[in-house]
Amino acid sequence: MYLDTSGRPNTQWLNPAAFAPPALGTLGNMGRATLRLPLAWQFDMAVSRVFRFRESQRMEFRAEAYNVLNSFRPGVPPGSPNSAQVVDTNLSSSQFGKIRLSLEPRILQFALKYLF
Repeated sequence: MYLDTSGRPNTQWLNPAAFAPPALGTLGNMGRATLRLPLAWQFDMAVSRVFRFRESQRMEFRAEAYNVLNSFRPGVPPGSPNSAQVVDTNLSSSQFGKIRLSLEPRILQFALKYLF
């Protein structure tokens, strides 16, 4: 059923030869939740430091990193309640079974906050 299990973007994830369109007016015979997307994980981290100037004043520096290892994660389209559109499911399409979307790459953000 699966061709390339690496989970890389734009690879042929599903094998078209493993599927056939159902007869006209009928539903297919594949069970619910039979197909799975590639493993997706994310490593995030944050570091902060507080500097005190006076009793009532301080400054906080914060650095945050999301998807630190920049791993590929198949994405769900914005506003979609499920992941059905992540992999092309049109059997007659040349794009059938290809992972088309991915979530954000590595993101870094920094903040400096002055509290008084």
